[in-house]
Amino acid sequence: MGSMPTGDGISKVYVGSAMLSMAEGMMGDYGDQFKDTMKDIKSVEAYSCESKKMYDTVAAAFEKLLKTLKTEEMVYSEEDGEVSQIYMVIPEGSKEPTAMLIYNADRDFYEINIVVIHGKINASAIPGATD
Repeated sequence: MGSMPTGDGISKVYVGSAMLSMAEGMMGDYGDQFKDTMKDIKSVEAYSCESKKMYDTVAAAFEKLLKTLKTEEMVYSEEDGEVSQIYMVIPEGSKEPTAMLIYNADRDFYEINIVVIHGKINASAIPGATD
């Protein structure tokens, strides 16, 4: 996500593997549902834009990022001006996803939120994914 714009109204958060392993012990009953999904996660990045001035720039940068990666769109949802998309990143020659991109944009409020989960993603371990 280093290629994404920065500035006023934009925030970035990075959570590395050490912090994720500490959080794993604090999940409780609800989090236990996701332990098989999360066990090979290396890091999580969150990116948020709440700026009318930067909205179009950030949206274009995300589209450019998608073009540089080999992705498979898993979910697309659009309702009341809000768009949500989930992509799996699957490198050339690999069958396993190495990252998940979660994108949510609401043009009415000039908000874009992007979450990148790096690591081996076990989609079959996500509760409800195979129902």
